[in-house]
Amino acid sequence: MSSQAFDDIRAYHDHEVNEVLASLLEDSEFLQFVAQHQFPYLSRFLPRWTQKKIQAGLTQHFKRIDSIQTWQNQLAPHVEKLMAKTIDDFKVTGLEHLEKDKTYVFMSNHRDIAMDPMLVNFALLKAGFSTSKVAIGDNLLGRQFVAKLMRLNKSFVVKRSVAGRREKLQAVQDLSDYIHLCIKSQQHVWIAQKEGRAKDGLDFTDTAVLKMLHMAGRKLGWEFKQSMEFLNIVPVSISYEWDPCDMDKAKELVTMSKVGRYEKSHDEDFRSIVKGLQGEKGSVVLHFSQPIRLDSNVAEHWSDEVDASIHANYHLFENNHHAMALLQKAPTNLLKWNKRFKGIDADVNEKIVQYYAQPVILKDKAASHAK
Repeated sequence: MSSQAFDDIRAYHDHEVNEVLASLLEDSEFLQFVAQHQFPYLSRFLPRWTQKKIQAGLTQHFKRIDSIQTWQNQLAPHVEKLMAKTIDDFKVTGLEHLEKDKTYVFMSNHRDIAMDPMLVNFALLKAGFSTSKVAIGDNLLGRQFVAKLMRLNKSFVVKRSVAGRREKLQAVQDLSDYIHLCIKSQQHVWIAQKEGRAKDGLDFTDTAVLKMLHMAGRKLGWEFKQSMEFLNIVPVSISYEWDPCDMDKAKELVTMSKVGRYEKSHDEDFRSIVKGLQGEKGSVVLHFSQPIRLDSNVAEHWSDEVDASIHANYHLFENNHHAMALLQKAPTNLLKWNKRFKGIDADVNEKIVQYYAQPVILKDKAASHAK
């Protein structure tokens, strides 16, 4: 099937890069966003002059970019600089499980909207692997320049806002077909184990994600196992010492428990992206597991295997153990904890404690299951 069939969801192609970059140079919202982050003081008092300066600088910079690969190569030093500012130590393990001439679907736990796939791709790029296509929800593409930047960076769109049963089914089928096309074309894919971030720390795979992945194979008459083996699923464990959005997530959960629903404010997803990128994360550890091999056609068996792998390979930090001690009302040194969460409401604090304790609980369960 031609990739032209997926124009409404696919990542950009190389021949589209120059046109997209040119449109960004004429996008005042994009220029304002860059100006506010590069020259916050000047952009407040001399907004037009600052945007013109940004536009001139980017025009020269963009001239050197003529493909997705050169775009990502140019972006890598900026990602590295961002990581140096917000991550104390970044460690990657498990890449020896992968082969550079094979193609994979990387399925990870999902804690941060932009950082999760960015760190996976950064690790792959640094190790000499090709980077992966990235599945992102259409709820994150409210701003046009964000949608363009995401699709330049190998992102493709998961249509979550589609209405109507038939339209939803078609959107899921198209998504599955597109992912299969990527793998067939030797392009890795990153996808979260379930829709949305795990705001409660419960990193469990939604079997609906695996069933979606199988839809394209089912059209070919494949059994579930055959689809999974074709996709070559690699569980990825992402462990953050600190989550810049931890209090926001906890407040959302508290509102849900009290009111029964939570209404996102305008631009909340975009602000979460920025906060996740710019906030301090302490240390971060990324672990790539071996591709899953399972003699089963039952989706739940495969999701259990993904979960067991992700949980077993969490990296536990000191604060995870502190949270566990708080949950169990055991004595512990809370100097760093209290400094970070001083003065927050008791019900919000309770959610945060549960959030940071979950990796300890799930890793212990995975260890017991392995025995």
